[in-house]
Amino acid sequence: MQQTLRSDIGNDGRPGDGESQLRSKPVQSVILIALLALAAVLSLRGNRPPDPLGHDAPTAVFSAARARDVLARILGDGRPHPTGSAANAAVRDRVVAEFDRLGLDAEVQRRFVCGASVCATIDNIVARLPGADGTQATGRNAVLLSAHYDSVAAGAGASDDGAGVATLIEVARALQAGPALPRDVWLLANDGEELGLLGAEAFVREPEFANVGSVVNLEARGTTGASLLIETQPGNAAVVDAVDRALDRPGGTSLDYEIYKTLPNDTDFTVYRREGRSGVNFAWAQGAARYHTPLDDLAHLDPGSLQHHGDNMLAMVRELATAPAPLQRPHDAIFFSLFGRELVSWPAPWNPALLLLGLAAWTLLVVRLVRSGQTRLLSLLGASVAAVAALVLLALLGWAMHALLGALGATPAAWTAQASSLVATFVLLAVAVFAGLARPMSRWFGAPALAAAALVPFALIAIAAVLAMPGASHSGLLPLIAGGLAGHLWPRRPALWAGIAAIVAAMLWFPYVMDSYSAIGHPGLSATSVLMGLVLLPLLLALSDLGRGATAVAVAALVGTVLFAALAVMRPAFDADVPRPLNLVYAGVGDDARVFANTSGPLPEEFLLDAGFAATTESMLPWSPRTRHPGRSGPPLAPPVIEVLGDTVRDGRRRLQLRLRSSRGATEGELILPESVDLASVRVQGEALATSRHSRSGPWRSITVVGLPTEGVLVEFEVDPAEAITLYGVDASPGIPESLVDVVQARDAIAVPIHGGDITMSWTRLEIAPAE
Repeated sequence: MQQTLRSDIGNDGRPGDGESQLRSKPVQSVILIALLALAAVLSLRGNRPPDPLGHDAPTAVFSAARARDVLARILGDGRPHPTGSAANAAVRDRVVAEFDRLGLDAEVQRRFVCGASVCATIDNIVARLPGADGTQATGRNAVLLSAHYDSVAAGAGASDDGAGVATLIEVARALQAGPALPRDVWLLANDGEELGLLGAEAFVREPEFANVGSVVNLEARGTTGASLLIETQPGNAAVVDAVDRALDRPGGTSLDYEIYKTLPNDTDFTVYRREGRSGVNFAWAQGAARYHTPLDDLAHLDPGSLQHHGDNMLAMVRELATAPAPLQRPHDAIFFSLFGRELVSWPAPWNPALLLLGLAAWTLLVVRLVRSGQTRLLSLLGASVAAVAALVLLALLGWAMHALLGALGATPAAWTAQASSLVATFVLLAVAVFAGLARPMSRWFGAPALAAAALVPFALIAIAAVLAMPGASHSGLLPLIAGGLAGHLWPRRPALWAGIAAIVAAMLWFPYVMDSYSAIGHPGLSATSVLMGLVLLPLLLALSDLGRGATAVAVAALVGTVLFAALAVMRPAFDADVPRPLNLVYAGVGDDARVFANTSGPLPEEFLLDAGFAATTESMLPWSPRTRHPGRSGPPLAPPVIEVLGDTVRDGRRRLQLRLRSSRGATEGELILPESVDLASVRVQGEALATSRHSRSGPWRSITVVGLPTEGVLVEFEVDPAEAITLYGVDASPGIPESLVDVVQARDAIAVPIHGGDITMSWTRLEIAPAE
C-alpha cells in the first residue's frame, strides 16, 4: 500500500500519474547529464587557442604567420642559446636586426646583475614606440611589453620564449600600422630570464623603468595551449576590468593566479610586480613534456598559441595605453572565463556577502525540506558525512591507482606519451565510483537529503577559499548559490536543483579535471579523480533516477578504467613527441671523474648495460644526498681554486672575501655555502643578490656565476666568528668530454637532454676555522 501511494506522488509532491512521473525521471536525468556534458565541453573552449591568421591579415592586426617568420629569422639555425653563449649573442644581433626592419632604434644594455642565486652579464634589448605627442612620457605613464630571448642549454627556446619575442616584434609592427597610442610603449627583449630573471632585474634599475606604469609579459611552459592570464598583482580589480574590455578570448582565472602564487616558479613579471607595477602575465602550458628540451623548436610551436599571445598583447597594450593610469585599486577581483568568451568578475570584498547568501540559501532550504517532511536532520547529517566520505574514498582509490600504475612502469617521468589514456583512467574511475554509489546513497538517505548534502563540499570549499584563498572562492560559491537558489524554486525536485549545481560545477571545475596532469604531470592524476568527483557529486540523484542505467554506467566506466589503465601500461611511455628526459654529467676531481646518468626516473636496463652505467645508483656530489647511475671514467678534471683574500671581524660579524676561479677554463662557477650564511650579506663582484619570494631549505646555499672570468670572481659574505664552516667551490662547462661520445649517442637513441643539458663539473672543498 505504501509503495503504491509513493508511486502516485509526483516529483513536485502533488498526486499525479505515477507511471508518467517514473518515466519522466530518466528523461530529466538524461537532460541534466547532457547539459553537464555540454557545460564541461564548452568550459574547455577557454583552453583552446584561436585559429592563426595568415600573411594576408590586415596590417593593424596581429598575424601568427608574420610572427612565425620573425621567429624563424631570430632562431636562425635553431641551436640552444643560453645566456653568455656565442649562440645567444647571435640571437641578440638578429633581434636587433628585426627592430631595425621596423625602423626602431634598439639599444643593447649590457649589465652585470645578480638574481636570487645566480649572477651573469646580460644584454637587454630596449626600444620605444613614442606616444602621440612624440615626447617621452614621465611619471609611470608608459606601457612595457616584455619577453625574454635567452633559452636553456637543452633547447632552442622557440616557445620559451622566442615566441614571446616574435610576438612583441609583430605587435610593434601592428602598432606602427595604426594611429599612435596616447602613451609611450617600451619594448624589452631581455636576457638571462632562465638564469633567474636577470634581465628583468637589470631593467628595473634603468631610468626608463621609472616611466613604466603597466606591463604586459609573455611566457610559455610548453609548446601549445591557450594564452592564459596566469598572474596579475595585488589590487588587480582595475586590471581585470581592462582585460574584460580588451580581450575577445579571455582565458585564465583568479584560481590560476592563486595556484601560481603557491608554486616555486617565477617569471619576469614577478620582478615588475615586486617593483609596484600593474599589468598582466600571459602564458600557455600545454605540451609540457617538450618544455626545456630540444623539442621546444619551431616545428612543435602551435601557431594558434602564437596567435592567441599576439591577440592578447596587442589588445592589452592598446587598452593600457589609453586607460587611466595607474590601473590599481585597493582590492582584488575574483574572475574566470565563461567558455572562453566572457570574463566574469566581481570585487573580492563581495565574497563574505556572497558566502552568506550561499550558506543562508542552503540553510533555509534545509529548514524547508525538514519542515515539509521531505527529510530529517539525521538523514541530512548522514548524507553529508557520506558525501565527504565518498570524495575521500575516491582520493584513496585515485592514490592506489596512481601507485599501481607507477609500480607497473606506466609513469617513469612527469609527462609520458600515454597522457590521454592516463587522464581517461582517472576520469572514468570517478564516474565508476559515483555512478555505483548513486542508487545506494539515494535509497539510504532519500533524495532531498542527498541533494542538500551534495552542496556541503562546495560550502566547505567556499568557506576555506573566502578565508584563506579568495581567488578560488568562485569555485565553491557559485555551485553552492546555484544549487541553493534553485532548491527554493523547485524544492520538491531535488534531482533538478542538485543537477543545476553540478552543471555550474562542471563549467568551473572541468578544465582543472582535464589539466591537472598537464599542469604538474602524473602526480596530478589523483586530483583528476577527486575534481571529477566534485563535479559528479550533485549529479548523484540524476544518476540514481536512471535506475538500472546507473549500474550500467558504473560497469561501463569501470571497464573503461581498466582498459585505459591497461593501455597506459602497454603503450610505450615515450615517443618522438614525448621524449624521455635524461642529462649526462661528467663529474669528479682529478682522476676520480666519471660520467653519471642524471634523471629522476628509471632507465632501461639495456641502455645502462650498453652505455656502461651501473644498475644501482650512488652519490655524485659530496653536498647532495641525491644519487645517480655512475658510468665509466674519462679524462682527469683539474679542480677549481678558492683563494681567501680577506678575513675580518667587525661588530660581531666575520666577513670573508673569496676568489673562485677555474683552472681548466670553465664558463660557470659556483660556491656552495652552509645555510648559516646570511644571503643578504652576500656580494658577488660587489653586487647584492636579489630578493626572492621563495624560501630556501636544506643545509646548503648555492651562489652561481655564469660567464666566469679567467681571473675568477670575487664573493663576499658574513658568518658568525665562532663558527667553523665548510664550503665547496665548483666549476662547470657545457657538454661532456669527446672521449665519451658513444655514451652521448646511446643516450640520444632513447632520450633527450633537458633544462641545463649535459655538463662537466669539478669541485674543491675548503674548511675555514673559527676566527681567533
